[in-house]
Amino acid sequence: MASTKARSLTKAILYETIMFIFAILFFWAWFGSLEMSIYANFIFFIIKVCCYFTNERAWKAIKWGKI
Repeated sequence: MASTKARSLTKAILYETIMFIFAILFFWAWFGSLEMSIYANFIFFIIKVCCYFTNERAWKAIKWGKI
């Protein structure tokens, strides 16, 4: 079954949004600074979404393991 680019992007954004929230809570508890946690996680959010999207598209092109 093939996935569209929109599906891959939606999966990436949803996954990273959930992880973003957990990371903010973790770093807020760890460092005590909500502002610093949000700023750092926003940058990582953008980077990770791009990486996840690229990974999804690359695996879509690989035929290994598909039936």
